[in-house]
Amino acid sequence: MTLSLILFALLMGALISVYLPMISQTANLLNSVALANVPFFGVAFVSSLFIAAFTGSKLTDFAKIPALPIWLLSAGVMSAAMVLGSSYLVPRIGISAFFILIVSGQILTGIVFSQYGLFGAPISHLSVSKIAGSAFVIFGAYLVTYK
Repeated sequence: MTLSLILFALLMGALISVYLPMISQTANLLNSVALANVPFFGVAFVSSLFIAAFTGSKLTDFAKIPALPIWLLSAGVMSAAMVLGSSYLVPRIGISAFFILIVSGQILTGIVFSQYGLFGAPISHLSVSKIAGSAFVIFGAYLVTYK
């Protein structure tokens, strides 16, 4: 793994740390968790179109979208659930606990995905160090989230 990929991944984590609370604030201003998704996804859709066009996607590439398997499109539902969930949870459990639990869920799910190579993830079998790391993650989440 190169330094540039590590830095890019850290940037992605920082972006999540910024945009999810912003969505929560949008929900607060609109007085609706569900409505907070609407401007977010509208801007995300337009931005995605521009990024795709700017990076070289052609009209023929866009024409392939309807042929995608329906189960892959469920990622949009997951994204909406993530935004709705963050809009609901951040004001109730706090940003720190929210992110600790989100990252913990990602790490634990990532271990399972890596074990079986799910969704094209490189296979990386379970090991004693991964089990120990998972236990530390769960214990760390406990320490951060319970008073």
